[in-house]
This record gives sequence, structure tokens and C-alpha cells, in this order.
Amino acid sequence: MPWTLSDAAKQSELERTFQRHGIAFGAPGFYDDPNFLAREQRDPRYLELYARYVEARAYDEAYLADARRKIDVAAEVLRSEVERDGRLGACVDVSGMLGRMLDRLGVWNYVAKATLTIQFPAGSGLTPRYFWSFDVGEFAAPHAIVIAPPYYVVDVTAKLQHYDRQRAQLLPQMVLAENFKAANWRPEDLANHELLAHLQRHRISFDRFLQQQNPGMASVMEHLLPRAFTFGETRLKYVIVAVGGTIEPLEGITGYKPNGRTAQTIFDSDILPRIDH
Repeated sequence: MPWTLSDAAKQSELERTFQRHGIAFGAPGFYDDPNFLAREQRDPRYLELYARYVEARAYDEAYLADARRKIDVAAEVLRSEVERDGRLGACVDVSGMLGRMLDRLGVWNYVAKATLTIQFPAGSGLTPRYFWSFDVGEFAAPHAIVIAPPYYVVDVTAKLQHYDRQRAQLLPQMVLAENFKAANWRPEDLANHELLAHLQRHRISFDRFLQQQNPGMASVMEHLLPRAFTFGETRLKYVIVAVGGTIEPLEGITGYKPNGRTAQTIFDSDILPRIDH
């Protein structure tokens, strides 16, 4: 299937920007280019341009078929490894690993921080499950995913979160979404119920709150569109709120080691042999 987010005008505009800044943009992972890093130091949101470029680029059928094969292998190996490890809520670490692995495989991708709203089948009687940006507690991101054409969302840990058994049974093992369904974000996708009630009591609009608390988030949501997917009767909506990833190269990712194995070891031992097979 074609990549429907390709936009020749946006691609050209971004390439002109990169060219003007002395950045070589011909291969995945060019956010490691010294000139890119220098720009990022001046503008912490510069990485968003990389994400917008991944989405806007043109991809031919041969590339998409090759990328699909590589993503399928890498994502399933990682999912299986994390499931065996037993850690729940590892989405930030795992998506960062996958992003770096795909860079090495020559696959265009970016890592996104996203909210996730899960609506369960009407007949189940289950209330929705939310991963909010504005919530209590400390966390690196509400959820983390990878966008890698031909997949509009790659969510390796979709099922490997803290769910009760009923909800877990209604979720896919992993999300590899190849069809784009645009969605609209709503305040309840981004913020917990208590905060929304507080804003309402004080007659503060959510848009005003967002501009005060995180003006960059509104821009990200405008450029990197929300997307929703249905698996059976369960609906998952992702609202991209920031662009993330790991600063370290693949060999430098040592914070989380599923089953005591580094990302580099998993890549070399389990992923590369299957792809080269």
C-alpha cells in the first residue's frame, strides 16, 4: 500500500531547511549529523523537523516492502524479548531501542511520545483506559511508539502495560498499523478527569491551559496528526505530543536490558540473522 502522508511540497521545504543548515539528509538517522545536533542545542524542538520529514518523504513500493520485512522482524523479536523479561510499561526504552535498530537497518522512522486512549467493545462493559500527558506522578511519557513507513504506528508494548486480565485479552499482541485513519484529539485524551473538572470549575478552556503549560505540544499535534485504529471491536487512538528517542547509539543503550541482554546483543544475535536469512 502507498504511504498516504507523503507530501512533495513539505519534503522539499524541509530539505531546503536541512541544506541551508549544512545537514546531510540522505539516510535514516541523520539526526546524528553534527550540524543537526548543533541546531538542536539552539532549538530543542528541532528534532520535530526530522519526524515531519519521515512522514512527508516519498517512498516507492520496493522500499516499503523491504522496510515492512525488517520492521516485522525487529518488532516481533523485541516484543517477545520484553514479554519473556516480564517488565510492564517499558514503552519508552523499547521504542528507543527499536528506533535505533531501524536506523541501522536503513529504515526511515522516528520515535514519538503519545497519549493512548483505548475504548473497549461496547458489550464488554469496560471503561476506557487512558495514558494521559497531564496526569499525576512522574513519567517520561504517557506512552511511546515508533512511526516507520509503511506503518503509521508501531507499538511493540501495546499489550505489555499494567492492565487487568479482561482488558488485556481485548488488546492486540502488538500494533503494526498499515492503514491511516485520521482522528481528532479531545481534552480527555490528554488530561485526567480531575484536571479537566478543575479547569471547567475555573472556566479555563483546555486550549488556553495547553498554550500556558506546553505551547509546543499544540504544534506537534498539528503537524503529526492523531491516528486511530480498530482491532476487532477495540479502538486505539494515538495522539502524538512530542518527538523522542535515545541520544545514545545502539551500542550505548544499556539502561534497560531485557533478560540481561543489551539492545546491541539482541540486534546482532536475533534480528540481523533473520533479516539476512
